[in-house]
Amino acid sequence: MSRRAFVVIAKWPFNQLTRIGKVTDCFTGGTENHIGILIPCSSSEEIQLHTDGAISNTSAFNQEHVTFDYMIDGYPRFQSTTDPNYWTKEARVWCYPILGVDAADVHAACVEAAKIRPYNHGCYRINGMCGGCWPCHTWPSNTPEMAQSTCVAMTMRIIARAKAKSKQPFVSDRATLTVLGIPSCGPSNPCGGGALTGFRPRGALEAMQRSGILGRPLEGFEFAISECRGGPRNNALGFRLPDLSRIER
Repeated sequence: MSRRAFVVIAKWPFNQLTRIGKVTDCFTGGTENHIGILIPCSSSEEIQLHTDGAISNTSAFNQEHVTFDYMIDGYPRFQSTTDPNYWTKEARVWCYPILGVDAADVHAACVEAAKIRPYNHGCYRINGMCGGCWPCHTWPSNTPEMAQSTCVAMTMRIIARAKAKSKQPFVSDRATLTVLGIPSCGPSNPCGGGALTGFRPRGALEAMQRSGILGRPLEGFEFAISECRGGPRNNALGFRLPDLSRIER
């Protein structure tokens, strides 16, 4: 089996959210706050690539296990899984394996995204806060190399980029949805996915679960890292999160 990367979904206590995060949380029913990418067991070449202040938080320097996330300044970078300023001890984290895609390709796509520096504008959240009902974005992108992207949209684009080995998902919402096997909005499917910025973390995760892109989850970074190293997969109650659609809201 090729090395797997993971989709990370996380939830922080309300008091630890940023100001815009608190506003968004009020519109999303208190569900998960964030989606990002976990790349465990990085190769020496990957470690060298993300030991670079231009694309990484310093916590990621020389680290084997890293995540890729939007930072508080609105730009995406690599960081360590143990960065206490981001992954606080109160944060709850679940890791979903990305199926059929090698972690090396996911890492490469993250490097590309970090170099592009798409800005996560607060206005992008309006669509998701309104239930994702708008088929268009609510603010222009700061770069022609990547379309408008929240943490949800960027994660979906990165997975699609790595899976398709094409840069088209970086600039096309429809291409991203097609690669991920998520039905797009259209005359024959008016309730399908539209603008990626309309997806909330839980909605995107459930859509990727239904399409078979993501496997069963593990709670906490340590179990995902253990699995990457060849350890047993812990499926005991309390370490496996049920499908999010079954969790009490």
